[in-house]
Amino acid sequence: MLKLIQALLVCVMTIGWITNIQASLINDDFENGDMGGRLFELGMGVPAIVKEFTDRSGQVYTPASGEYFATIPTGAGLIWTNVQWQKGDRVEFQYLLADAAEGSFQLHPEWPHTGDMIARLVDDVGSWQTFSYEFTGAEDGAIALQNFGDFGSFLLVDNVSIIKVVAPSSLLLGLMGLFGLLARKRFASGMENK
Repeated sequence: MLKLIQALLVCVMTIGWITNIQASLINDDFENGDMGGRLFELGMGVPAIVKEFTDRSGQVYTPASGEYFATIPTGAGLIWTNVQWQKGDRVEFQYLLADAAEGSFQLHPEWPHTGDMIARLVDDVGSWQTFSYEFTGAEDGAIALQNFGDFGSFLLVDNVSIIKVVAPSSLLLGLMGLFGLLARKRFASGMENK
């Protein structure tokens, strides 16, 4: 009976730990192939999800990975709402500036009322870059990517993810369970030797 209770305890702790880890990742790789329910801001056009993009000079761009990526025309933006972040969480994405685009990464802790530009994306035009930002406090709100570049420019975006820090309590719970099992095994083997 005791072994059954121990096995059930291990299963419950493992399921809780796995559930916490699975809930810790927000990922938008655009692989559904359409805008779906994503929020966007209009500019000189509407953001789109595409398999390839051709700029004004005829250069063809493909996704950083997978089959699809987002294109954001001049003045437009993509917005992810109902985002919760804690200190230490990290947002990462890949971007490419086409035709003199100038992107920006924005945080909107009190969406839709206020927002701050956190970083300007102004690297080399024509090659995929990786952006990473670590949150410095806990908030609920929105994140946005916007193109403030020249007329006719496009900001290309792929693999947007928010990586949560693993809750220390779940790690502690898992370690306590392992120590409990080891202590129980040690106690049981000690009883057999007497």
